[in-house]
Amino acid sequence: MKKWIIIVVILVCFGLYAMIKFSTSQNENVPDPAQETQVTKQIDAGKADLAASEKGSASAVPAAQVEAVTKALTEFQSCLKDKKYEQAWELTTEYFKQRVSEGSFEKFKENMAGEGAGIATATVHPESVAIIEGRVGLLITDPSLKYNIYVCFIEDNGKWKLDIGRPAHSVNAPKE
Repeated sequence: MKKWIIIVVILVCFGLYAMIKFSTSQNENVPDPAQETQVTKQIDAGKADLAASEKGSASAVPAAQVEAVTKALTEFQSCLKDKKYEQAWELTTEYFKQRVSEGSFEKFKENMAGEGAGIATATVHPESVAIIEGRVGLLITDPSLKYNIYVCFIEDNGKWKLDIGRPAHSVNAPKE
């Protein structure tokens, strides 16, 4: 009799585990199985406690990376200024596209022309570079933005792409 109780308990545990895994996989909205690994890593990093973010100084990030990320951000800003939204779209990761515009180019264009317009004219502060949730973040400031933002990049197939933005106050960065 005890043997059957143990078997039933084990089966119930497996059933609960399977239900939890299934429900969390439904909430991730992974657009393409080929991208699942990258998106899952980024989602996991996004869930990390911001207080435990790796906040480094400019000296902790190699100068070549700072230069490459600054160039990527400047290119993104130029695309927005020139209303070349297709090119700006290509400078973002799949994670960014899903998070900011639910994967819709039209929503991205609308967001960047509206609330995101301040990004195009923002001042970039490469001296305030930080490692945030495993990404290289550059501080941008602009009076039109609600708050200072760290725009974070990851390297994707040899090209730096915009991945996330974090309010500066959430990573303990000073508002200049």
